[in-house]
Amino acid sequence: MGLHSYDLGISRATVFWTDLISPSSVKVDFDDAEAVLQIRNYCALDAFTVANSLDASHPMGHPVAAVLNFFKMSWSGVKRKTSFTSTDPQDHFAGDFIEDSATIEVDVTTLPSTGHGFHFVSDPASTTVSNFAQIGRERNGAFV
Repeated sequence: MGLHSYDLGISRATVFWTDLISPSSVKVDFDDAEAVLQIRNYCALDAFTVANSLDASHPMGHPVAAVLNFFKMSWSGVKRKTSFTSTDPQDHFAGDFIEDSATIEVDVTTLPSTGHGFHFVSDPASTTVSNFAQIGRERNGAFV
């Protein structure tokens, strides 16, 4: 998403980038190898760069409030399918994964109250260059 890193930030315990979203924002059809994540008017942080986002000391400055006016990421196509089942009886990990392609389109605004007011609109999703993308289903010992 350009030179900025929009995410939910990182906690002091280094837990990061997770939040609940409406189930209607996600559509997955694993049999057809397709998935879509689409959200509007979602509060996030602009950490400026991925490295600054991942470093709890934020050497480039603390993240500022932003709104993802529109965000859509789509996965489709099949380059390779992989299944995995652990032989370790304690972890019970198993999964099915599809390597595919993804596109992304975003419109985001850093809130003017932070002193920035930066507005970014990506090129259309059709211009996305996808080097690696993957969707999958996994099962592990905690949720068997």
